[in-house]
Amino acid sequence: MKVCIIGAGDAGAIAALQIRRLDREAEINIFSKRAELGCPPCEIPLVLSGTVGSWEELSRGLRAKSFYEKRNINIYLGTEVTDILRQEKYIVAKGQRYDYDKLILALGAIPSLPSFSGLNGRNEFSLSTDIADGRTLGDATLRYTSAAIIGGGFIALEIAAALKARGYRKVYLLVRRDIMRAHLDEDIAEKLKQILVERGVELILPARIERISSKNGKKCVILSGRELEIDFIFFGTGAEPNVKLAQKVGLEIGETGGIVVNQQLQTSDPAIYAAGDCMENWDMIIGSKRRHQLATNAVRTGYIAGRNAVLGNKISYGGTVMPFITKIFDYQVGAVGFTEREAREKGIETTSTMVNTPYLREPRGGKPAWYKLIAEHKTQTLIGAQLISEEIVSGTIDKLAVAIANRMPLQKLVQIDSCYSPHVQADQVAVPIHRLIDELS
Repeated sequence: MKVCIIGAGDAGAIAALQIRRLDREAEINIFSKRAELGCPPCEIPLVLSGTVGSWEELSRGLRAKSFYEKRNINIYLGTEVTDILRQEKYIVAKGQRYDYDKLILALGAIPSLPSFSGLNGRNEFSLSTDIADGRTLGDATLRYTSAAIIGGGFIALEIAAALKARGYRKVYLLVRRDIMRAHLDEDIAEKLKQILVERGVELILPARIERISSKNGKKCVILSGRELEIDFIFFGTGAEPNVKLAQKVGLEIGETGGIVVNQQLQTSDPAIYAAGDCMENWDMIIGSKRRHQLATNAVRTGYIAGRNAVLGNKISYGGTVMPFITKIFDYQVGAVGFTEREAREKGIETTSTMVNTPYLREPRGGKPAWYKLIAEHKTQTLIGAQLISEEIVSGTIDKLAVAIANRMPLQKLVQIDSCYSPHVQADQVAVPIHRLIDELS
């Protein structure tokens, strides 16, 4: 069996690993136009802040060439695939032909940059899974002391926190509508705004940028009624599915801009699979199409695409409930499911509640936790949750993700046994769920 994989990020690497586990004799060829193996953009701020000491520390496991060498997987870096001959079942890379029985597209995503007047490419940065972007930004952060960050997503906020950790004198965060709008509603985002301001980030919201200019070695962001002079600009303005090659060879592209796949992750060509950021995803709540560009989803879909390519479509992908977590300064921010705003936009009648409760008992050093839970009024099932705390929130998000994926009634969810120790934790979600049940009643 011959398998070609285009893209050497998490989705491509996990797909290759699964193929090798199932077929010791398969010929596996992976292609990446990048000069070195990358890493998710969310890991790059760890080096920028100094939490991780060097870029080399990110090159581990499937991000090291030795991972592929040990498994007899051929990896071609700096090698762009320029064409796919679907009828003849081969790809073209650097003028060479590589045959395939199955092809997996793990093309990732590319930064989506605004087109403000005055941009010239100097001291203007963004991040992708290409670690070279991180190195370039890292070099800049060591030379300067002020920056404007444009965008309100989690990467933008993580970069703001990283720069403040480096002792930056001025960090401006320019947001068009609201921070972390894809994950948080306005009411709970207010707590995060307060944290940013307390830590010295100047939040400008809504930011109406008229143009960008450069003078005396500085960048200038001209707003309506104000001008910011800084050393550099970082764009945390999202990413688009990388589908140029798929479009060129006639694969179907969906309404969200991603490559259309079925539940086995086959594209409109049954011999070609797609996984990770380049594919069109869907939610498990009502089945609506969406983008879900996180490393965890790349791993999940890479696993399925790789195994299905060998086993003949034995595994179905059910979609996502969009679990998410990040850390901004000392606070963990987690979310799962729909925001209340998105649910209403989709025509779902909702009931929600917000609760501030400690994760540990306060006499033992517990920190407050802000919870927002959202239920569908008709079915009385949980469809969304948002948490902010200095305590660990990932376990709670994972628990609620299972409940949402299984459409578990709140009355059943609140009765699930939870572990308890005064040294470790109390039941994290009992109080918010009880409040939500009362609201529904």
